[in-house]
Amino acid sequence: MLLRQSREDDRIRFWIYAWLCRAVAILTVLPFGSPRTLHTIQFLSAIGGLAANICCILSSPALRKDTRQIYWAGIGLGVPTFAFAVFVFFGNGSHWPLYLILALGFSGGSAAAVRRFRYDRLKLIPTLAVCALSCIPVALTVSHGNSFDALSLVFVQMVLVNIMMFWWNYTDRSAGLYVTLGGFVIWILSTPAVAHIVHRELFSEGTVTGDRFVGIGMVMILIQESLKSAHRLTSDLKSLFTHSPHMMWVVDPATLKLKSANQAAAAAHGYSLEEFEKLRLHDLVDPAIIPQILHEIKSTPSSTIASPHLRKDGTQFFIDIEAREIVIGGQNHRLVMGVDVTAREALLKRLTYEASHDHLTGLYSRKGLLALENDFLEASQKKGKGVALACISLRHFKAVNDTYGDHTGDQCLKAIAQRIETYVRPCDIAGRTAGDHFEVLFGEISDTAEAERLSTWLLASLVEPIVIGDISIRMRVSIGLATAPEDGDDVAKLRSRAQTAMWEASKLGISEVCRFLPGYAADEAKDLRIVAAMEEMLKNGTFEVHYQPICQPDGHICGLEALLRMNPPKLGNISPSVFVPVAEESGLILPLGQWVLEHVCMQINEWKRQGIPLVPVAVNISGLQFRQSDFSSRILGTLNSFNIPSRLLHLELTESTVLQNIPDALEEMQRLSANGLRFSIDDFGTGYSSLGRLQEMPISTLKIDRSFIQGITHENSTMVASIISLAHALGMKVIAEGVEEEEQLDVLSRLNCDFMQGFLFSKPLPPRILEPLMSSGSCLTSTDSTDENLIQIGPSVESMTVPPNA
Repeated sequence: MLLRQSREDDRIRFWIYAWLCRAVAILTVLPFGSPRTLHTIQFLSAIGGLAANICCILSSPALRKDTRQIYWAGIGLGVPTFAFAVFVFFGNGSHWPLYLILALGFSGGSAAAVRRFRYDRLKLIPTLAVCALSCIPVALTVSHGNSFDALSLVFVQMVLVNIMMFWWNYTDRSAGLYVTLGGFVIWILSTPAVAHIVHRELFSEGTVTGDRFVGIGMVMILIQESLKSAHRLTSDLKSLFTHSPHMMWVVDPATLKLKSANQAAAAAHGYSLEEFEKLRLHDLVDPAIIPQILHEIKSTPSSTIASPHLRKDGTQFFIDIEAREIVIGGQNHRLVMGVDVTAREALLKRLTYEASHDHLTGLYSRKGLLALENDFLEASQKKGKGVALACISLRHFKAVNDTYGDHTGDQCLKAIAQRIETYVRPCDIAGRTAGDHFEVLFGEISDTAEAERLSTWLLASLVEPIVIGDISIRMRVSIGLATAPEDGDDVAKLRSRAQTAMWEASKLGISEVCRFLPGYAADEAKDLRIVAAMEEMLKNGTFEVHYQPICQPDGHICGLEALLRMNPPKLGNISPSVFVPVAEESGLILPLGQWVLEHVCMQINEWKRQGIPLVPVAVNISGLQFRQSDFSSRILGTLNSFNIPSRLLHLELTESTVLQNIPDALEEMQRLSANGLRFSIDDFGTGYSSLGRLQEMPISTLKIDRSFIQGITHENSTMVASIISLAHALGMKVIAEGVEEEEQLDVLSRLNCDFMQGFLFSKPLPPRILEPLMSSGSCLTSTDSTDENLIQIGPSVESMTVPPNA
């Protein structure tokens, strides 16, 4: 369309040039007194007439397809023609320049014709013929000395070329074309050459008359083609509007009625085109956004929005709307273009949901909670209400995964999430913030008692058995509770304190709700100081290891248990029951366990160097250590690096550690057992397994927990007697922990308990104090013998969770 308009502008421009040149030619009709002046004016008139014809030729649409063709035609026709006119008026009377110019003009015109019509012989041959034949009378007229008649024939030649060009270029045989061609004919018949040939002037002032007819005809052609172009443009725009694959409609901004629309818009909304054009904007869009649309119509000439639209059946879909202000019939209208983006909006909605929700449970994710919590707190505060945050932890959830598989674990998490979602109120929000951790934000809380009541009800729901197929699982749940504004005025502080309370609840060993108390903050700060102290002591190697003898009933020392001691200068002596849980929670238990193992190996080598009789040393192994993928390699590598016989090291594990993932635990234990290491189960009786589940493992020794030994008498020793009998039946030795009284020693001796450990024999001692006892071989009597059979014992496990015993 732009190209067509450019060509139209070129044609009009050349026509204007033609009229200007013709205006010069008309000067001959003006009266001039001086012959010299008249001669000059006649020359200018001739030049103007020739130039006018050349401009008409150059206005040809065919020539304007290629700018170079205009140049070639202008030079090939214009230069010889104007030169001919100059020599006619101002030459010296010689004919040869005129013959030469005529030949050059014929050559230039022929070259221009060949360049233009080289692919169209039906037009090239007639053009060359007209040029050649029209040159003959010109040459004859020159030869007879009638130079002015020859110039007139050159003019006729140009007019004939114009007639041919107009006839070929304007295929629409309109009245304007015939008027133009008639004007050219009158122009020819009114030339001096024709008048000389027929010996009379056919038209009085015919040049002006023909010129007028040509002008009128060309204006008629221009008007007709403009009308056709406008009609074609209107048809194209209407076709584009009607058949566009995108929705388009025109709205009257005053009444919001649809003035026109295309089929795509009607079909997208579920209407026929006739029905759609009778609607108002209120029938198409969500009424809630009408005020926004009206505001944009009044304030901006254009707008772009994504808005929900309604189909005929009432369903909603989304359209990206682009609106522009247009003028139709002198009135402002709104042209609306739309693209259905329902799929895109659904994708964005899904991505937004996935970004803020947990994919497994459907609850909010940690990120989703963080995005909502500040607004949630502010909304409750505006209502004069408080907020409570409950942090929920599922204890021993890993054991569920290890025992029943990840699928069952996922089902448990879904069941917990469903209970939380069913329980929470409309004013609450809940989310899963980590693998087995959840959070519930209780909104519009009146007081702390209400928060505690809600948390207790939630706990009661969560501890109910979860039935999955033929499996029934009862989860242990710890809930920490913090309330605003009592425990903090922002959610970050609430979360910190609720988590502190949750860890306190987990220490109770049962499912419980624990509300945050100010003292917990001090405990948390103390834990941080303990972590810092442990890191410093690990760096400097300032931990201590004490050893407690493991004896036969007669006091003979048959083994030792290595117990870690922490005594930082700034904090003073810290009990293992305090620093070991902190080490496990912080992950420091791994480097601590490795440090203890290496320190024990160095101590054994030192006793060997001193010639002190060696007995097996039991080292406690934490659950984190045992679950390391390279656990057995680390143990064997450490023994090899210190050249320690494997019979001198026993590994103590708690029963919960080895039973969390029986296949992996069995594989690790069998590999170490094949290399000569022995295992003890520490604190037996406090876990959730039976002795029968341990019989398939390479366990050499059971350590009965001190809780069974305290207060034992001959009358109430049935449980301990059963454990000892079953252990012996399975080929295991038994160690009784916490033996502190003679009566306990007497009962255990009668029950054939193999070994004992406790204050009655010795408290944990540093190496320099223990060495005399080791040299004597006994804690009760002096002896120089060390029974090799005593090496059959074993120790326990639990990553340093062994009580100090002293």
